[in-house]
Formats: sequence, C-alpha cells, structure tokens
Amino acid sequence: MLSDPAPRPPHCYDPMTPPHRDEQGVHVHDHATIRALLRDPQRVTSDVSEMVTAQQRDHLHPVSCFVWATDRRTMSGCPGRHAALRSAMAPWFTVETATRRAPVAADIAADLLVEPAAAGAFDLYHDYTLPVAVAYLADWLGIPPSDVTYAVDDQLALGDTFASWPALAAPEMDAHYRALMARPDLSGVAAQARDMVAAGVLTERESWGVLYSVSVSAVATATVSALTVGLLLEHDLWRRTAEPAQVRAAVEEALRLGSPFPEASRFAREHFTLGDIAVEPGEQVLLWLTAANRGVPGEHRQPLDRFDPDRDTSEHLGWGTGYHRCAGRHHARTAAVAAVTALAQHCPGLTMAGAWKRYIGVDDGYVTAPVVTLPDRPPRAPR
Repeated sequence: MLSDPAPRPPHCYDPMTPPHRDEQGVHVHDHATIRALLRDPQRVTSDVSEMVTAQQRDHLHPVSCFVWATDRRTMSGCPGRHAALRSAMAPWFTVETATRRAPVAADIAADLLVEPAAAGAFDLYHDYTLPVAVAYLADWLGIPPSDVTYAVDDQLALGDTFASWPALAAPEMDAHYRALMARPDLSGVAAQARDMVAAGVLTERESWGVLYSVSVSAVATATVSALTVGLLLEHDLWRRTAEPAQVRAAVEEALRLGSPFPEASRFAREHFTLGDIAVEPGEQVLLWLTAANRGVPGEHRQPLDRFDPDRDTSEHLGWGTGYHRCAGRHHARTAAVAAVTALAQHCPGLTMAGAWKRYIGVDDGYVTAPVVTLPDRPPRAPR
C-alpha cells in the first residue's frame, strides 16, 4: 500500500509466527497469548525497579519511572508504586477529560490546517498531523510545544529501541526537566504534577516521566492520524468520511492494521513456557502487537491484513488491554479524530502525491507522506 502501514519485516505482522528466542529475549506473536500476558501480573512485569542500583536510581530516564506506574507487581512481587501513581494520575486520563478537550483539539487542527492547505502540496505527517499532535499535547500538559518536541527528538535519537533497560538519563536531560518544572508559568498537567511533588505524592523524576511519556506519544498519534488518511484515500473512502463518528472508526481500524507502537516488552517474574520455549525468570518477553492485531478473533468481512473501517475492532490490542491499556488513549483518539475530521471537511479533494515511507523507531513515524489538495472551500482563518 502507498500509505506504508507495515514498514517492518513480514514476521512482525504474522500472528502465526511461533514463539522464539534471540539475543533480545523471547518473542510472541499470537493474539491469545499476548492478550493473556498483558493481563497477567503474576508471570510478567515491566517494573524492574528492584534491578536498579542506588547510583542508577538518581539517574533514571524519565520514561523508566512512568513505565513502572503501569504494573501491579515488581519482580519480587511487591506492589511497587503502581497503585499510588495510578490513583494520582487517573484524573488526567479519563474519557470525560479527553471529551471536554475535543473542542480544543478541533480548534488546533483547524488553525494548523490553514497554511499547508493553502500551499496545495505538503507533507501530511510533518506539516500537519505531527504539529497537531504536538500542539494538543502541549496545551494539555501546560508546557510550550518546544518542550514536547524536546522529548520527541530524544526518542527519535534512540533508534528503534532503548540500548538498555532500565534506561538512564544524561545530565542534560535532568537539567532540562528540572528547569522546566521550576518555571512559574506552568499550567495544566505540568503544574499539577509539580504540586504533587511538593506534596510528596510524586517524586521529582516521576513528574518528569509524566511529561516525557505523554510528549513522545505525539509520534504515535500523528502516525495513526496520517495512516488513517492514507488508507481512506487508497480505498476511495475519503469523500465519504467527514463525520467524527466515521473518522473514529477509521482511526481504530488504522491503528489495528498499522500500529506505530509495534511491541510491548515485559520481564518474566517466574518460570513458564510459551510453545516449546521455556521462559526463565528475569528474561525479557517481547509482545508483538502488530502481529496480534492481524489475528483478532471473531468473524471478519475482510481479511485482517486489509483495511475495513466497518470492522469490529473492540478486541484489537493497539491500545493494550486490561490494566495495561494505554492511559492516554482517549486523548490520542481525540487529537487524531480532530486532525482527520478537519482535513476531510476542508480538503475533500486531497490526493496522495506519491508513495509514503514510514521509519522504524520506538514508535514508528513517517519519513515522508506527500499529498496534494485543491480544497472545495478554504479553511477558516486562524484565531
């Protein structure tokens, strides 16, 4: 497909690939096993805080602290920080919070569409969907867009994976986030996180972890937005998809088919087997969501390697599942739906101007996504 929904090797999208081990760990591809492991705090965890030395603890990368908030048990079975951090952060991520921000997302999308649409030819990802995602997250977090792109650029520099886990931060990153959180003009989530640090609810690094982890989600959100547009164009559905409800269904199906977040990593807490593979305690288990999403159970009108926005996507694992469901999914949907809806309503004549190309990263983005538009009516003037 021109929209490049599957930039990785074919086995990364094949749910029939059997479990296997390499230098990274044990790889799993089928939907049933991945769904079960994501919901199982007994066999696996992402909270490896007990593996960190006292010296490393003072230099943890912000993303490490945030990831640990997602698991109910440490390697030894202790509750860790999961319950406390989840409770503290929960109000930021509710569906009601994201729904209230839908008008903000719509305004951001409309404003940022003016310039590229007027140009006629533009890069959908770099000139529109990524700026929309960055602006939305910056407004929600209460920080400048440049601080969102700071985190995005850091993640892009990592390549397709962290060199080691748990990841450590450079002194320059510590200085950046310490200075950011000391600014008197903070608002939104950042200001609330700062107050939680003062109250002893969050640690300093946990507050940085919130800002970093939410900021880097701009890549996945922008990629899903762009991929949704590309798939609708390729399947001649663009002019029939201009309402938010239609767009939301297309966004979910695009995420299922071409998830920019390819795999989730966990560490074994105990011995268990996956097929013929004996998984040892402490061993990394890589759960390929891209493959699982092409093995979603149930009856399907179209094969699972095809785009079908009318498909029942309730069982796809692009957002995770159970208590490992992506905390920011409601905000990601809000921003993506706003971006695609504004484009569909104001640029019905949009066409692809060549093949698109994805890059492979911690989250996959686009190298290029050229489009051309001759809008039937001009976008509104900026606010």
